[in-house]
Amino acid sequence: MQSTGAKIKNKAKRIVLIVAAVVLSVCVLLISFGRGLGIPDWNDIFAFFGIYANLDADLSVSFINVGTADACCIKCGEKTVLIDSGTSNSYDKLSAYLHRNGFEKFDSVIVSHPDSDHIGGMADIIEDFGADTIYMSAMPENLVPQGEDYKRLNNSIKENKVKAINPKISSKIRIGDMELDFISPSKVYDNRNDNSLVIRLTYKENSFLFTGDISKDVENDLLNSAEELNSDVLKVAHHGSKTSSTEDFLKAVSPKISVVSVGPSDDSLPDYNTMARINNYSKSLYRTDKDRTVVITSDGKNLNVQTHA
Repeated sequence: MQSTGAKIKNKAKRIVLIVAAVVLSVCVLLISFGRGLGIPDWNDIFAFFGIYANLDADLSVSFINVGTADACCIKCGEKTVLIDSGTSNSYDKLSAYLHRNGFEKFDSVIVSHPDSDHIGGMADIIEDFGADTIYMSAMPENLVPQGEDYKRLNNSIKENKVKAINPKISSKIRIGDMELDFISPSKVYDNRNDNSLVIRLTYKENSFLFTGDISKDVENDLLNSAEELNSDVLKVAHHGSKTSSTEDFLKAVSPKISVVSVGPSDDSLPDYNTMARINNYSKSLYRTDKDRTVVITSDGKNLNVQTHA
């Protein structure tokens, strides 16, 4: 028979194990779902221990978790491109991701359109990292922003002598082994969102479609154009808004992978019905409020997805 002392020790061990299991479970739940309370998530934990996404691929496209905003960095060999830069408030997160993944200078940066959730960090990108060229959508005078983010961006472009280009639609540029086709806007629309640059990137057998914040009106114009829309990866327009991602457009793009850039505290985005439509036409759907930074790598034929990067 066990002595009284041994029984007490075994009981104490069981209590310690139970308490440890409860504490561990609570910690896992808080890390997984407590970001809104300011609690570090898995991305922060992994970063603390030096565990990062593997960008060591022929091509990597990172949809960075910057809330309800857009920022996408692309690395292909020695060439780098940034499409949009999130808000000014999310710049620290964007900058940290770029630094820890070895981004030093961008060959080109692209502004889909000059709303603050797309250009908020671009002036700082130019100052801190540098860029040879910036591609921007041409805006009619009545749609040119008057806010501080746009003023800072223009000043940074001038001070750092960055070559600014308004690309012609249906024109192509080549950056290393990547080809970027500017396929919209083909006309002047009456709001900044619809004047977003829409870009189709191709790398060997793989293709990515970046749609800015376009609405169904632009989607319909693209469907009636001669532009190629079918793409392996779709950056979902306007953070999954109900104004975009029509059934006909999704059918034409027919993406294998779709990514929505959206924040966890946004009650209206992404729209439930829009997500349901995307799920009908896309094999996989990721969203940065749940999956954090999403990295898609390519060897020119096969795609691989990493989340919580």
